[in-house]
Formats: sequence, C-alpha cells, structure tokens
Amino acid sequence: YTETDPDAVFVCLPPFAHGDQEIAAAEHGYDLFVEKPLALSAEKAHEIHDAIEASDVLAQVGYDWRYSAGVERAREILADRAVGYVDGYWWGGVPGGEDHWWRHFDRSGGQVVEQATHVYDTLRALAGDVERVSAAGSHRIEDAVDFSDATSATMTHENGAISHVSTTCAAEEDESALEIVADGATIEVSERSVTGIVDGEEIDETFDRNPYAAEVEAFVDAVATGDGADLRSPYADALESFELTLAVNDSIQNGEPVVLNE
Repeated sequence: YTETDPDAVFVCLPPFAHGDQEIAAAEHGYDLFVEKPLALSAEKAHEIHDAIEASDVLAQVGYDWRYSAGVERAREILADRAVGYVDGYWWGGVPGGEDHWWRHFDRSGGQVVEQATHVYDTLRALAGDVERVSAAGSHRIEDAVDFSDATSATMTHENGAISHVSTTCAAEEDESALEIVADGATIEVSERSVTGIVDGEEIDETFDRNPYAAEVEAFVDAVATGDGADLRSPYADALESFELTLAVNDSIQNGEPVVLNE
C-alpha cells in the first residue's frame, strides 16, 4: 500500500489463499469487504479478526443471502415468533473443471465450508446461534471431489430450537432453501422467494433483487459514512458461521458431536 491509497479493499480469494491480505489492509486503516469463506482454519480467521478489531476498521463478509429480499422478508415474518425447527439444504453439482481448487478439501474446505456456508449462516440469522452439532458424511457417488459428496448435520440452538442441514454435490439440479416451522408460520425461504402459510393465510412471494449488488452497496455506503451499524454480516458475526461449518466437518471426521463456544 505504499503506492496507493484506496477507499476500501475487497479481498475476493478462494479459502486456501487467505494469508495476510486482510491483516495488511487493516493495519493500514482500510475498510474491508471479504469474500466467504474466511479461510481454511479458525486460527487464521481469528488472526484476521484480531487485526480488524485492533485497527478499528469496517469489515463486511460476502454472505449475500442476508441481503436477499427472500431472507429479509422471512426475518419480518419471524421477528416476533418462536422458531421450533429449520430444515435447510444446498444440493447441486461440482463447480470448476478438472483439478479445480473447489474439488479438493485442502483448498476449499469442502462443500459445507465453501458453498453451503450460506445456508448455515442464514440458519443462524433466522433461528439463532447453534450450541451443538452432530454430523455425518458420505462419499459414494461423485469421484470428482475428495471429500463427502453428501452431508447431514443436526443442530441444537442456544434458544432451544432444533435444525438440520443437508448438502450434496452429486445432484442433477441446483436447489437451496430453508424450510421453517415457527409459531403461527410454516414457510420455505430462498434468496428470491418465500412461500407457505402465515397466520392461517397462504403466501407465495417472489422477488428480483440482486443480493450481490445490495451487499456491495451497503458496504460502500458504510465506508462513505464511516458507520457500519447497518452492515448485516460484519466479520465478527461471519466468524461464528465459519466456525459452525468447521464444527460440522469436525463432527463428520471424528464421528462425535461438537459443542460450540466451549
């Protein structure tokens, strides 16, 4: 940064490439937009977080679902309701060509960390923080990846809700959403739609907002005003979602439940 003085820095890197880029920007006082996932390890993400906190810069993470009209509408519906159960899923195929970094666990962290993290983050946003997770994985179909091509995770939330998220990269079509049972509401939520029954009335709402543009606009506005209070995915909160996905992987690998924030 000796030859430039940007208004902000965008760090849009695959998981394995996160090194000292965010730390250098923070130490120079530059606000940050960081693409998810934050890194490959909790240690690196915490090191970056500490640098951000020490430098008192703004840091937004690219969890675009939080800026989608579908999730925004779901938050309105659920605002004063107790959530009892959530069933989320991210089903799709394998991105990239042969030997693409996404296909290797030591570069991407697997589908849970790199891709389905959007569902886990939205789960936290709508149902609250997770206390305990128990997960299992299977690798029976998709030879293009060296990690589980299907996963299933069951969670208990701090507020008493329970949830489940499934993933697969061996599906024929791409589908991702969350189905939610709350007091007086049973809905299915995606980035662009909310359907179901709310207070006895059927709803079927669709939206055309571009959440990628919305999250960047929000970040640029925050940088311009110096006020990050309205950022929906600050780094500290995104770190919680990242650690949840790491806990899912740990449970799959160790065959044991994982308690978060011990």
